[in-house]
Amino acid sequence: MYSLDEIKENYRGFSDSKVENIAKNESKGLRKEVLSILKDEIKRRNLNISLISWVDTETKSFDGDERRVLLKKIQEQHCPKCSGKNILYGFETNTVKSFLIGTSFIKDEVILCRSCGKQAKLNAILITFFAGWWSGKGFLSTPFIILKDTVNFLFINKISHRILNSSVDRTTGSFRRYGTTDSVIIRLINWKNNSV
Repeated sequence: MYSLDEIKENYRGFSDSKVENIAKNESKGLRKEVLSILKDEIKRRNLNISLISWVDTETKSFDGDERRVLLKKIQEQHCPKCSGKNILYGFETNTVKSFLIGTSFIKDEVILCRSCGKQAKLNAILITFFAGWWSGKGFLSTPFIILKDTVNFLFINKISHRILNSSVDRTTGSFRRYGTTDSVIIRLINWKNNSV
């Protein structure tokens, strides 16, 4: 592990575009001490000062009651698929499609009501069952994927908890910048569901 002095020296050697890229795309994973170095470097170079507020919003995670309230607000939205007012859950689906010379594995995470999520999982299982066998790799992985997605029906709450929490972590900056109103939450749920 590098010392803080070595990290500071490395940052001084980076180009402006590299520092901007770190601020915009990598700041979430940096230690607090390194964040201070990054912010100091942005100030020293007279880069766009909004990068500092960007770093602050990306790295100020939701904790405790604030996180619980946000997760509850997410779960209380209308289902993006059926528009029903049911509690939303995070669902994971795995699909295997095989062709004679290739296999594609698709892992999706979506936020839907329980019935729409179960339907999405069943659709993925059916697609895998009918389209997953047609290559060597697919032939070996299809039974495993079908079994895994079938068993995951028993752990909907646990998987949902993981998916919803990771979604909040990935969109922390957006929530910090735009708020946690229903319209922002709906937009971020739709973005997540369509980005898979």
